[in-house]
Amino acid sequence: MKELIENYILEWERRCYFDGLPDEVPNRIHALKKAPSYKSICVAVLNNDHTMKTLGFTPTPSKYYSILKGIEISARNKQLRLDL
Repeated sequence: MKELIENYILEWERRCYFDGLPDEVPNRIHALKKAPSYKSICVAVLNNDHTMKTLGFTPTPSKYYSILKGIEISARNKQLRLDL
C-alpha cells in the first residue's frame, strides 16, 4: 500500500503538481476525483482500500485465481456428470 501511495504522489507531481499535492480540494472536485489531495489518500487508507481503487489504481489479479477457478470448474463438471 505504501508503494501505491508513493506512486500516486510521484505521478501527480510529475504531471502538474510540481510544488506538491494540496492538503484538500473543494468537495465537488474531490467527489469527481479530478484533482489529487492528501485528503483523498487519507480517505482511502481509513476505508481500508488496500488496492487504492478509490485513487484510480486497478487491482492486480491474483496469479492463483485462474488455477482455483479451473479446480472449481472441474469439480463442478464431475458433479454434473450423469451416468445413464
